[in-house]
Amino acid sequence: MRNKIVSAASAGALTLGLGLFGVLLPASPAQAAITPTATDSDGDGLPDAWETNGVDTNGDGVIDLDLPALGADPHRADLFVELDYMPGLLPSTAELDRIRQGFADLPVNNPDGTTGVSIHLDAGSARGAAYDLGGGNEIPYKQNLSGVDEVRTLRQQYSDANRANVFHYAVFGDSYGNSSSSGQAWINGLELLVTVGPRYWGNASSDTRVGTFIHELGHNLGLTHGGADNVNNKPNYLSIMNYSYQLTGVPQTAGGAYFGYSTRSQISLNEAALNEAAGLGAAAAGNQLYWWTNGTRHQARADAAIDWNWNGAINAGTVRQDINKDNAVGTLNAPNDLQNLSLAVGTKGKAYSGRTARSAPVPLVAESNELTYELARQLHPDKVPAKR
Repeated sequence: MRNKIVSAASAGALTLGLGLFGVLLPASPAQAAITPTATDSDGDGLPDAWETNGVDTNGDGVIDLDLPALGADPHRADLFVELDYMPGLLPSTAELDRIRQGFADLPVNNPDGTTGVSIHLDAGSARGAAYDLGGGNEIPYKQNLSGVDEVRTLRQQYSDANRANVFHYAVFGDSYGNSSSSGQAWINGLELLVTVGPRYWGNASSDTRVGTFIHELGHNLGLTHGGADNVNNKPNYLSIMNYSYQLTGVPQTAGGAYFGYSTRSQISLNEAALNEAAGLGAAAAGNQLYWWTNGTRHQARADAAIDWNWNGAINAGTVRQDINKDNAVGTLNAPNDLQNLSLAVGTKGKAYSGRTARSAPVPLVAESNELTYELARQLHPDKVPAKR
């Protein structure tokens, strides 16, 4: 089954819709299978029967995973994530609160008349009852993991197998791949890794931890660094998936920053013919954006005139300028992430992902070239402190 968020006909919010996976792989003994005919009223990939009665993972007539007790609601979109962590690396309660509120604020319509996604974060007993779903483990410190493939091994070792195909599984570690990458995740998979630990990142900020977790989880939900492509640092792509905004959020004109996925599309920008007077237009109201000229970052209101070539004037015609720091001139698209977001679990946790409907399964792959500390310092030297 593939669930995708699609536009509501006339509402300002979006509605979860339902589709079919091209291929459904057989469930292993510890994995509950989702059938194409299962009713899923809220489109979150969890059948109503599971969210009402719980999950019998091995077919013996006994409920093995009590989803209602964990907060599942068949009429409101749910997203479950187990958080395992190395000593000292689990986000604070305040940071988990920020993540939970961010998903609750998403403009997604639910059958019960509410909006938002209920994200259920399980940190075990470390962060109080609100984040204790009976899992969430402190795991032994290891300075360097191999990557998200090792996270799968850790899941098998520390997480309840009955959670397969229901819970995403996150590990907060120090580093992986002997690099300063901030994390890694399967595209449209179930495991993710956050590595903004002291080895490379020193004392990472709260924004860095929150932004990186939401970013990596976004990969699990089917999003890439450009939303639907891998073109990075696009000024008009106002999303946490964009390296430009991963650690800082999208700055808001009224103050603060938005740490989340883009909730509407923006105009495409042709770097060969940028209209400085137009900016991004009314659709970007309330947001500010970052762009680059010759390696230097600038910031401006997104819905006002923008001096793209940074010559001190708003040109009457168009200008040619590389504004996303990739040493090329092209067209930068900015999709609405909610049109591409897939909450469905389904076959994500297995060897293949059914992200698109086709006649054969698609190999599950990890997102590569994640944001490193060195690149973060280049992008935001004023916001990412130098290591001491």
